[in-house]
Amino acid sequence: MTRAFLFETRIVPEWIDYNGHMRDAYFNLVFSLAVDALQDEVGLGEAYRRETGCTIYLLEGHVTFLREMKEGAVARVETRVIGLDSKRFHLHAQMWAGERLAAVGEFMELNVRQTPEPRAAPMPDGPLARLEDALVPQAEVAALPHRARAMGLEARSAG
Repeated sequence: MTRAFLFETRIVPEWIDYNGHMRDAYFNLVFSLAVDALQDEVGLGEAYRRETGCTIYLLEGHVTFLREMKEGAVARVETRVIGLDSKRFHLHAQMWAGERLAAVGEFMELNVRQTPEPRAAPMPDGPLARLEDALVPQAEVAALPHRARAMGLEARSAG
């Protein structure tokens, strides 16, 4: 499997709900922190924002919840680049609790120039090349678990 960007964090008591497992919003927080770590690694982090006036916006995100995460557990997130153009990158992230897949997130990110008003802009060559180096071949993308899909309910007959 192609290179994954790695991030780990421990599940803290504040993230636990009345059922004794991590609240759904904190799954999103952990995925967001993992994406921040990827952006830092490829050169699209805080220094990039400060120096260029550009930043990364989340355009769309889908999370599939598979297992509970308990207080004190270590969440390990493996994030892969599965699509890319000059302004956007598409990520597939797997959150692991030990050897068990706990959640999968898929995210579409956009490079945005902040001034004079927010507008999509091409990424600089350096970060773009680092993302291209990590791009998963399409044959491998098809094998990734729990890919995002359209949600909806099947129509039922009235009878």
